[in-house]
Amino acid sequence: MNEILSVANVLPVLQTAADQLQSLISAKEKALKKAPAGRLRLSRRKNQVQWFHVTKGTTVHGKYIPVNEIGRAKALAQKEYDQKALPELKKWRLLIDSFLNRFRLQNLENLYACMHEGRQKLVSPVYESDETYIAQWLAGVYEGKKIEDDVPEIMTLRGERVRSKSEAMIADTLYRLKIPYKYECPLAIRHKKGTSRNTMTVYPDFTCLNVRLRQEFVWEHFGMMDDADYSSQVAWKVTCFEGNGYFLGKNLIVSMESSEIPLDATRIEKIAMQYLL
Repeated sequence: MNEILSVANVLPVLQTAADQLQSLISAKEKALKKAPAGRLRLSRRKNQVQWFHVTKGTTVHGKYIPVNEIGRAKALAQKEYDQKALPELKKWRLLIDSFLNRFRLQNLENLYACMHEGRQKLVSPVYESDETYIAQWLAGVYEGKKIEDDVPEIMTLRGERVRSKSEAMIADTLYRLKIPYKYECPLAIRHKKGTSRNTMTVYPDFTCLNVRLRQEFVWEHFGMMDDADYSSQVAWKVTCFEGNGYFLGKNLIVSMESSEIPLDATRIEKIAMQYLL
């Protein structure tokens, strides 16, 4: 499954690249329409580069551009660059579009889906639909960290109990955006204290799945950043995550708040959409 799955993971990356290319193409086309007429000519004199603006109203040598008008020289140079870059950008976009149009994962999905249920149980498919992948990811049973009785009862839209209103806000945002997640799913990590290395079990606030990339992210929320001791523990914990291959922006998400900078739903949604959709 891994070979085909790795190819499948390329598709959203290519689609993102195609969208970025189209935005860049549109921006360059718009810029060229506003670019000054004519072209830039360069000449060297006594180890100094001089600029000349060549237009229909000038000789072939063009009109001298003084240093205080460097903006005009930059605009002409950028115009020439954009004129050459634009066809290449369009070629890249056509190549990506051609691949995306020819590559059909649905054929592999349907091949497995159309099999008799009895045969499906005997076969390991080379590709699974998002629905099947999510179901299998969520299927694992785990025991989360016990919430003490004296902790206020705070419930999420999904009907689970969490430890704080901020965690409920994050959970409800993930639920609303249909991002699969596990609350306080245990994770064994190695850490170093003194000269020895030990293994401990941590319970990240949320373990989330980016379905598009089929990549797992750990999301930790730190809610008492006013407290110096707490902040020190946060730094140590993030360092431990890094020592186990979890890096900010790659597969680790960190949100923070203090009494002066509380967490809000808008910020949560922006973080979730940046990394998990």
